[in-house]
Amino acid sequence: MGTCSNRPEHKQISENLRLKAIMIFQKIDIQNKGYIDKERTLQFWQSNFAKLNTEALFSQVDYKKSGNITVQEWLAFWDIVKQQGYTEQEISDELDQLQEGKAWVQFYKVDAYIRADRERHKTQIDSIVQMEKKTLQKSKSFNYN
Repeated sequence: MGTCSNRPEHKQISENLRLKAIMIFQKIDIQNKGYIDKERTLQFWQSNFAKLNTEALFSQVDYKKSGNITVQEWLAFWDIVKQQGYTEQEISDELDQLQEGKAWVQFYKVDAYIRADRERHKTQIDSIVQMEKKTLQKSKSFNYN
């Protein structure tokens, strides 16, 4: 018999999606500082909707509202997208769109997850970020401090 748990499974995105997400992060983090801010994100979009896209991205990914998004937070966000029922193909398609500088897509299931997480005594997002930090430390494909 299996055990029942109320704790959600921490599904990480595949290595291929991780690499794709990291490539986009690096495209935004042109100064290679290990984080992105709104100024760099505005430069990434370079369109009439750059401010709207930047605000939408930061409202979802910058869950601590620090004004910066680390690579660990960025990858944790995509893990959460997967945990909320989006398929690897859907995530890959969205990352492809981002790679081309297309508009940020609002992931409404993720919004609900983040709102609920803020009400918890111990945030699950922090543990996902820490899991991504450990994964990155083991990875030879990415090297930020």
